[in-house]
Amino acid sequence: MQSFGEYLKSLREEKGKTLEQIAESTKIAVANLESMERDRFDLLPPRVFVKGFIRSYVHEVGFNPEEAISRFEEFIKVGELPEYTPEEQHPVFHRQPSTHSFVSSRAFTIILTAAGTISLSILLITGASRLFFDQNAEIAPVEQARQAVQSTGPRTPRPEKTNFPEPTRTQTGKKILEIKALASTWIRIEPDSGPAEELMMAPGDVQVFTAKQSFYLQTGNAGGIRVRFDGKELPALGKANQTLSLTLP
Repeated sequence: MQSFGEYLKSLREEKGKTLEQIAESTKIAVANLESMERDRFDLLPPRVFVKGFIRSYVHEVGFNPEEAISRFEEFIKVGELPEYTPEEQHPVFHRQPSTHSFVSSRAFTIILTAAGTISLSILLITGASRLFFDQNAEIAPVEQARQAVQSTGPRTPRPEKTNFPEPTRTQTGKKILEIKALASTWIRIEPDSGPAEELMMAPGDVQVFTAKQSFYLQTGNAGGIRVRFDGKELPALGKANQTLSLTLP
């Protein structure tokens, strides 16, 4: 029986395309494409990302992505992909803490507790000293604050913290969607119900998209991206490795 990787390779060869051509258009690394064709899914990210790879791959060679996804799921069910690692066990995305580290030992717990007790005692002593020995201060705290304001003048408001170091992008007559990856993330963007674009983002990557009216966003890692729409940065969209579909605005 033809394996899933052989099935993908046959689609590509039928269209006469190379892995390099598919990588250039889909932004998926050649190494990941080779792993899919060799059924080495243990070398790839979790299943939700792999499905994004498959959709982009099959769409690029001119076939139905959903049919390929159904075939991929069927191969998993019948055990044709024995080396496939579920996302909750993938070594890249899930690492078990060491059971022999000093941090997890009883000695570390005792030391940390003692340090906390000493710090609390110092804070209590310092607070009591200030309470009983600062009564004769020449200027009351309120007066000190007033004088500080008078001497320095009005304070300039501090800029809000942002995940986007780059300035907000603008384009007349266009909606601007900026996405920054905090972790490895698959995204799919559909502007104005037009042709969709799928790609894999690495930590630190920033992608900018434009549309006339709206965007339809899908991601396999809602907690791994930050979004700025028309200059307004949105709060975290969800948790790590959580799938999400969102329409903006």
